[in-house]
Amino acid sequence: MTKTQLRSRLRKLLDKLGDVRAELYDLRDEVEETKDNIEPYEGYDDLTPEQEERQEYFEEAYNALDEVLDSLENIDELEEFC
Repeated sequence: MTKTQLRSRLRKLLDKLGDVRAELYDLRDEVEETKDNIEPYEGYDDLTPEQEERQEYFEEAYNALDEVLDSLENIDELEEFC
């Protein structure tokens, strides 16, 4: 492998990863919005157990996506080899 080959392959991968990262940010934001929009039914003050379970599910999904996105931040260190 040559430096040029490394740079080329790495650039292509980082471009793809950038697209995936943007999609993950969008998904994380949509998950958060969905979680935040779960409200008690009209005329009730509290969520039903099913609504609480749904809210918890989306909270866990948000946290998992956030952790993955945090771990992808270090990938930018590979830019110096492009």
